[in-house]
Amino acid sequence: MNALTGMWQWQSRAVLMRHVRVHLRNWHTVTLPPVCEPLIMLLTFGVGLGRQMGGVGWHGQTLDYMHYLGPGILAYTAFMSSFFQSLFAAFIRMHFQKSWEGQLTTQVRLEHVVWGEALWASTLATSYAVVVCFVLAGFGMAGSLSLHWGWMPAVVPLLFLTALAFSAVGLFFTAVLPSIDHMSLPFFLVIMPIGFASSTYFPLPDIGVLNAVAAINPLHHLAEGLRWLLLNGQPTWHLAACAGLCLLLIAALIPLDMRLLRRRVFGDR
Repeated sequence: MNALTGMWQWQSRAVLMRHVRVHLRNWHTVTLPPVCEPLIMLLTFGVGLGRQMGGVGWHGQTLDYMHYLGPGILAYTAFMSSFFQSLFAAFIRMHFQKSWEGQLTTQVRLEHVVWGEALWASTLATSYAVVVCFVLAGFGMAGSLSLHWGWMPAVVPLLFLTALAFSAVGLFFTAVLPSIDHMSLPFFLVIMPIGFASSTYFPLPDIGVLNAVAAINPLHHLAEGLRWLLLNGQPTWHLAACAGLCLLLIAALIPLDMRLLRRRVFGDR
């Protein structure tokens, strides 16, 4: 079976639903992070730091920091939540909880487990991003944010696609890291550089190397695309660039993840 077609198999959906059911058992605790994190970030940075700053220059416009930060937090949530889930949580399910072993004794094959993990990470990250949308709407009702709210539902599929792409990145590290003690390496070497070179929290300086990195960074295009859409109501090429880069990541990494994880789980060469 082609590695990319496994997404549509019923076994992959079964693995996804297994994760959903486990997650919903703890709904009263797992809802706190997606609500509290953007709320704290918007209060501390958007309100607290924003009052100490002047306007932020962005494409010839001057924005208060709260308006610059809001779309960035929405993009960053989809990115970080999917990566964290597909790295830490998937690694724990594979090595410590032995969930993968139990699934592989049924009609589920490894490609279904991998797709189930990727779909779950992206689904959870998208749900967290939707929660962020409601938090932003709360700030809007309080008069602190003025966005084009009608575009919010339209960005959800792109948030899911971005989360799916970065879940493939997380699964790659799940496959190659030798132990849980090495989990900090991808954060410091990959995730933090991607996050800081993405214009989520601050505009990027006009530096040639940094511009080149941002041009191939889907998170940068997502943050900028959301900013144009939610602040000005204008769909731009950044959204298409984000979608294209994410599809490339998925097409390249999911088959690689499956080969590496097959070697790790079964010892195949």
